[in-house]
Amino acid sequence: MRTVTFVKPLGASVLIWNGKKYRGEFVISQTDSGFLVVNSLPMDSYLRGVVPLEIGNRTAAEFAAVQAQAVAARTYAYKHLTNSRAFDMYATVQDQVYGGVDAEKPQADTAIMTTRDVVVLYNGQPITTPYHSTCGGSTAAVSEVWYDQPDQPYLRPVSDRIPGTNNFYCDSSPRFSWTQSYDAAGLRAVMEKYLAAYTKAPKNGLGKITDIREQGRTPSGRIAALTVQTESGSYTLRGNDIRFVLRDPKGTILNSTFFSFTRETSGGEVSSLTVSGRGYGHGIGMCQWGAIGRARAGQNYRTILETYYPGTTIGRIAG
Repeated sequence: MRTVTFVKPLGASVLIWNGKKYRGEFVISQTDSGFLVVNSLPMDSYLRGVVPLEIGNRTAAEFAAVQAQAVAARTYAYKHLTNSRAFDMYATVQDQVYGGVDAEKPQADTAIMTTRDVVVLYNGQPITTPYHSTCGGSTAAVSEVWYDQPDQPYLRPVSDRIPGTNNFYCDSSPRFSWTQSYDAAGLRAVMEKYLAAYTKAPKNGLGKITDIREQGRTPSGRIAALTVQTESGSYTLRGNDIRFVLRDPKGTILNSTFFSFTRETSGGEVSSLTVSGRGYGHGIGMCQWGAIGRARAGQNYRTILETYYPGTTIGRIAG
């Protein structure tokens, strides 16, 4: 039988772990490889350490976007409560970035307080509320990006175009548009390092990259798949897998799959690849920079959420 230890603060003080401050208590249990430390705390105390890291410091005119972020993060958290493991969520982008007390900001605290218990509902139940930095002009359906997961009626393409203009609510994002380039050596390097993890490509002996071809577009305009032709064979990347293979030299994944590309060949090898794209992130659900733009335009947080999660209602969590 493994021992579980609960560590609680005295009075109104906070706990410290690895130099960082946390509210609530620690639940420490033994694992096969060491100890698991879980921060257990009330929902809104948790959100205080999430919302500022997810939406950043915003102006007063953008407050509705902070409220929308608070509700989306709260809904995501409620949807992912589980008894199948010793904790509910990771404190990273695998779920939601959580920084404890050190991340807290007064503006986010106010947003959390003014939306207390409010969540996004579909058929009366909290939904999965994915969100991302910048959609680049349109959000995406689930299957466009996470091709092995089923679509949801409230996660479908939503245009981010400002009515009557050629502009977009998210076009103030620093990653609304971007370019990434590879020479022959750089392209071969990322393919040799990452392609085998997402296709049946060999882990060694990939050879020259002889061609790269687009295999269709999704309903929101993203690339559905890329076929990479090499001396060892032809391999197809689908959806978000494309981003995890076309990394930059530092290993950072590609900003999005909302892109076009040009290539040049020399001596039977792709000698250069230039990727020109829009947006940052998977593109599903709420566009955070779009929410900021909509808040600037006077939309309230309910309108923002009901736009990015179509067919939903905004209400309070049952119980």
